[in-house]
Amino acid sequence: MSRETSLSAWVERFAAHFAEEGIPLIGGRILGYLLVCDPTERTAAELSQELEASSGSISTNLKFLVNAGLVTKRTRRGRQAAQYRVDEKRWADLVQRKLDALVSVRTLTESGMRLMSGDPQRAHRLRTVDQLYTWLADELPPLWERRPNPPK
Repeated sequence: MSRETSLSAWVERFAAHFAEEGIPLIGGRILGYLLVCDPTERTAAELSQELEASSGSISTNLKFLVNAGLVTKRTRRGRQAAQYRVDEKRWADLVQRKLDALVSVRTLTESGMRLMSGDPQRAHRLRTVDQLYTWLADELPPLWERRPNPPK
């Protein structure tokens, strides 16, 4: 299997993983491809050709990824087409938002526990979930603070 074929298969696996995280499949392909392409910037037309996707799908997903802060758009004087690249430093922001969302579930479980305070049978399932999110709320912030600095 050639390197390009292997790389294409990797981009597909990358996209499939992030589809489960809520990123559209083509958006995941764009992210995966932009993480490993050389040169690091691509136009929408180049992405369309490389990923064998329609220009409309590429355009829609680039807007989504730019709005999410994972991809940056750059225009240059004298050049008509914008160029896109992954903003690898913003991935920490994505992970932080996911951690915050996990921890914030505790607020929901706590309010549910108050509602079920007089009904221990019904509260048992909620208490089990609350214990998990309580543990996450205690453990994730210190773990996140110990994350390594990105490579230079």
